[in-house]
Amino acid sequence: MPTIQSAHAILLLQDKYILQLRDDKPGIAAPGQWSLFGGLRGTSETPFEAIKREIYEELAIKPAQFRFLWFSDYFSTFEGQVIRTWFFVSDVTDVWHQHVLHEGQIATAFDFDQICSLEMPPVMRETICQFNAQGTTMGVDGERSFQSIRCRTRKI
Repeated sequence: MPTIQSAHAILLLQDKYILQLRDDKPGIAAPGQWSLFGGLRGTSETPFEAIKREIYEELAIKPAQFRFLWFSDYFSTFEGQVIRTWFFVSDVTDVWHQHVLHEGQIATAFDFDQICSLEMPPVMRETICQFNAQGTTMGVDGERSFQSIRCRTRKI
């Protein structure tokens, strides 16, 4: 199991995906790129505890629930090794009006078809595309269907 682990969440605002434009500064992963909210998992934290903490630290909101999607092991050029990222999804529609951005340049809600042209880390794009390809979002009344749109993976 990789020693470095992170937790990230697909945040849904109705049927839109909320992404963070990361700070554009040296010393952080994916500077100046769009990404999912989340971050490194503490050594004593479960992935679920980590995502709840990260979303609160970054946005000052406490969504009602997070649903675990999957984890992905991949080589991080920033870390120089394989890391594991735990992915979750949460509908934040009910709490979004309370958010305060504490990390990144801006948080923006995008339609899926807009995401394919954004500069973002490949693992984050692949996660959103895989989630979208499943054909469901996690809505306020539970799961509901929506049309799946194919995303082309871009090398960045």
